[in-house]
Amino acid sequence: MDKKLLAATAVLLSLAWSACTSDQVKRAAYEAAYQKSCIDRTGLPACNPDHQDYDQYQSERGKLVKRDAP
Repeated sequence: MDKKLLAATAVLLSLAWSACTSDQVKRAAYEAAYQKSCIDRTGLPACNPDHQDYDQYQSERGKLVKRDAP
């Protein structure tokens, strides 16, 4: 029984870790794309004071996806 509990715990932890990692990668990619765009256009890593953070971006994107869904 202890082995089954240990295996189940390991699976749950790996799923949780992978979800966190995926979100962190998406956040980092979003910020890197913003910074690259700014550097390409202005030479500065932060060029837009109204730049949305990742959570705002996801919220707006979710609204648009819901609106366009059949």
